[in-house]
Amino acid sequence: MRFKAYLRGLIPCLVWVIIFSVSVSRGSAKLVFSWWTVYVIVSYVLCFPRGYRWLMGRMQREKTPQKPMKNADQEALRLGATYANTGKFGTARLGDANGKESWLTRTGTNLVVWLFLVIAGPLVLGLSYLTKG
Repeated sequence: MRFKAYLRGLIPCLVWVIIFSVSVSRGSAKLVFSWWTVYVIVSYVLCFPRGYRWLMGRMQREKTPQKPMKNADQEALRLGATYANTGKFGTARLGDANGKESWLTRTGTNLVVWLFLVIAGPLVLGLSYLTKG
C-alpha cells in the first residue's frame, strides 16, 4: 500500500521540484538549489503516504448515501440553471448530471489532491493527529 501511495505522488512531486528548482531568467533554464525543493522532497518522503491514507480513508468514511431528489433536473431547469450539482466534485450539464464522472475528471481531481498533499503534507499529517483523539 505504501509503495502505491509513493507511486501516486511521484509525478506531483516531480512537478513541484521542477517548479521550485528550475530558474528561468534571461531565456535560459538552469537548475538551481532551493530550500523549497528540499521541503517538497522531505514532505513527499515522510508525509505523503500517511497523509494520502488518512485523506482517502476520511473521504470514503464521509460518503453518505444521499437521497436523490425527485425531478431535480426539472426543478433546476425551472429555476433557469444549466448546470446541476452531481453530488461529487462539482457540477455538470443537466443531461450529464445523472451519469458517472469521466476518467478525465477523476484523474484531474486526483492530480490536484496529490499536488496538494505533496506541498501541504506536514499540515495534513498534523491535522490527522489532531482529529485522531
